Amino acid sequence: MQAPTHSLEILVTGASGGIGSAIVEELQKRDCHVIGTDRNDADMSSYEDIKHLALSALQEKLDWVVYAHGFIDAETDLAKQLRENITATFDINTLSNIYLTQMLLSRIGTGIIFISSTAALSPNGRFAAYSASKAAVNAFAQALAKHRPALTCITVCPGPTMTAMRKKIASDAALSQSPEAVARTVADIISGRSKYKSGDIVIVKDGNDSLYREL
Repeated sequence: MQAPTHSLEILVTGASGGIGSAIVEELQKRDCHVIGTDRNDADMSSYEDIKHLALSALQEKLDWVVYAHGFIDAETDLAKQLRENITATFDINTLSNIYLTQMLLSRIGTGIIFISSTAALSPNGRFAAYSASKAAVNAFAQALAKHRPALTCITVCPGPTMTAMRKKIASDAALSQSPEAVARTVADIISGRSKYKSGDIVIVKDGNDSLYREL
């Protein structure tokens, strides 16, 4: 991809989270104009909130959208998971991306980056619903790349990353890669410094990014 020649307008959801805030900061360092949103702006499990967010964003011509919001239920026994938490997992991780993309599609000039997870590629038995919700994001992004070939649609799948979400479910957060590693990969894609193309699934693990090659 070629490097842009103007200041980019970028919408980043989940902007107050570990990865989301790191993405916002990295993009701002690269002179992008970032519209950051978080749970105070929209409950991503609410269709009405998503619609309101889309209507607000429609005031801008967006070059890129980055979906960095997410949810994971700390319960690891599927039999004990509450129905509302399973529903929230798919509402927030999957359906919100689909709905917001549908609403913003006519306003996005260059592309969309979906922040997924390596759990979507190698499903985690302790978090079955979460793994499935992120796998659906990967499939949607690849299908969208074929549906709208003029757009660049790329999925970024971080491995274990030092975030509040990681602290919620594991004790190794302090040993995990930094959110800044994921942010650099996202910013490189947006700034045209990346080798990745539409439809790709990109892994960011141990601070390094690579192309996921399906078997």
